[in-house]
Amino acid sequence: MEEEKKLVPFRLCKLEDKYPWGTEEWALADLGWRDTPVRDGWLAGNLMDEMMETYLDRISGDGVFEWYGKQFPFCIKTLNVNGRMPLTACPADELAAERYDSLGKEKLWYVLDAEAGAKILLGLKRDTPVSAFMDACADGSVEGLLNQAPVKAGAYFHIPPGVPHAIFGKARILEISESSALDFRLCNWDALSDGDDFGLGLVEALDFLSLSRFPSEGLLGYSLEGRREGDPANVSRMAALPQFSAAIISLDDPIKISAGEGNSCVAYSCIKGEFSVQLPPDWNGGASPLTAKAGETVLVPAECQDFILAPLAPGTLLVETLVEPRAEEDSYLK
Repeated sequence: MEEEKKLVPFRLCKLEDKYPWGTEEWALADLGWRDTPVRDGWLAGNLMDEMMETYLDRISGDGVFEWYGKQFPFCIKTLNVNGRMPLTACPADELAAERYDSLGKEKLWYVLDAEAGAKILLGLKRDTPVSAFMDACADGSVEGLLNQAPVKAGAYFHIPPGVPHAIFGKARILEISESSALDFRLCNWDALSDGDDFGLGLVEALDFLSLSRFPSEGLLGYSLEGRREGDPANVSRMAALPQFSAAIISLDDPIKISAGEGNSCVAYSCIKGEFSVQLPPDWNGGASPLTAKAGETVLVPAECQDFILAPLAPGTLLVETLVEPRAEEDSYLK
């Protein structure tokens, strides 16, 4: 009997959506209406939902599959903002599952670059009545109710469910989030164009909006996670959420990754430089290294438990995204 062919790391083809405020470039998505195709090797052309349907836990990992089933757990995209991005908020998992049969949407924003004057709007300055917030969204004055902070390259922000958020100015943002399309648009700043559909909006969001004062430390632009025992010096942890974990890796020298029991796949988004992913010499009888440069994302399936990340240019920086094991045993989506 012929031995089953093993999975290998792969890049995905980008998909782009254009809006009056800029563009979204999807690097990794399994949303149905946005489904990124594999770019490399014998898997090329397969969509992410097809990959999950066919290879199941071999892609996502035993622990991830036990919880999420055939739904790939996270999305990665780049927001190219040039103007005023609509004010948005997202629901948490429980409400999203009950009402929309979907995951909720925890988010992490990493600022790739930003011009002078670019800023983030994130959460409310003070507790605000529903009626006052609705009126301010309707007349466009809600900007005055929101916390604002300048953004610069290298800053990153955790955006919890329910918290209103937007970017103003010219900036590129790497967004990591749960696999969900539930962005509720609260205010569009008079930028609505013909044929642009609000979809889910302010009224639908009232049941989950956080209208309490947002803590000021959320605007600092760096992680409050702190270092864990055993974290390498070249790894900076940005977020450690039940839904996903994200870290920045300064890839100055080759590093060996041992995923152990393969509980999670892992994605590497190159934000500077160039790198390669190298599998053991006997993998599929010999697998060529996969290279990726700035702006590209590589997904390493959970089946690839041991591999090497090697820099191909000085100053290479990666954002690593994975799902850590959950304590609960019940599955979330099947």
